[in-house]
Amino acid sequence: MKLTARSERTSKKNVKVTVKADKATETAVKELEEMGYTVKYRYYRSTKKASGYKAALTKKGNTYTNTIGKKGQMYYYKVQIRVYDKDGNLVAKTALKQCRYANRLWTKK
Repeated sequence: MKLTARSERTSKKNVKVTVKADKATETAVKELEEMGYTVKYRYYRSTKKASGYKAALTKKGNTYTNTIGKKGQMYYYKVQIRVYDKDGNLVAKTALKQCRYANRLWTKK
């Protein structure tokens, strides 16, 4: 599964991170959902490009809006797909290294 995180600045100067996936990944996610699995996205943030990613949020949607940051700090974002069974147990997840990162300089106070 190939994932790409893309970021953009919102009108309120927050950072919105969107997950982009290739056709094969999108098809696989749809098939998993049809089989009864729950697919969620876990968003990670770091101040270093290569390491130090901390989980920020897990949700069903493929967008995340970050509203907290330190002025002048560069933040890097990655995304992981997680698959849960009907009981809520984690079944599978993508490697965090697979995802291409997004970065954005924090300008809001």
